[in-house]
Amino acid sequence: MAGISDNLGFWTDLLNLPGFVVVHRREDTLQKRYHFTVTPQHPIGVCPHCGKATDSVKQRRTGDEIADLPIGTHAVSLTVRVRQFECERCEMCFTPPIEFLAEGAHATERFLERAAELIRCADVSNAAKFFRLPEKTLERWYYTYLERQQQATPSSGGKIRRLGIDELSLKNDIGNSSS
Repeated sequence: MAGISDNLGFWTDLLNLPGFVVVHRREDTLQKRYHFTVTPQHPIGVCPHCGKATDSVKQRRTGDEIADLPIGTHAVSLTVRVRQFECERCEMCFTPPIEFLAEGAHATERFLERAAELIRCADVSNAAKFFRLPEKTLERWYYTYLERQQQATPSSGGKIRRLGIDELSLKNDIGNSSS
């Protein structure tokens, strides 16, 4: 039994998902895919409404087939188990945020970050082939990711950062003024 526990600890360390531990691993050798089930490391949550810690679980939820970065030649999919807590003090229900999950996609933030880098170097079609995903799915995830990144980046306050010259307009004006 210790070997199995140590093995899951290895996968927990390798995946490095903050606050979560691997509780199950399955390998699909034909599809070259690892399937991991992860669950929160700590059985308590802190209420965002009143700040009180609670271990009163109202319900459990599961997110299936969450894409993560590949490990070697194997694609990785996660099953993420989360708890919805009920606060005894303020009687509100809440689900603690999961920082590594991307909003609006069945993928991790780090997966989308890497996919975006690949798309910038190549294109959506090739990135989708590399990650073994449908092209339209990756395209939707990519544009949602870009929108989130733009919203998270503070605006420059309308200051002009660069001034460029439209060369065609400049040539057309010079050509028109000489006649």
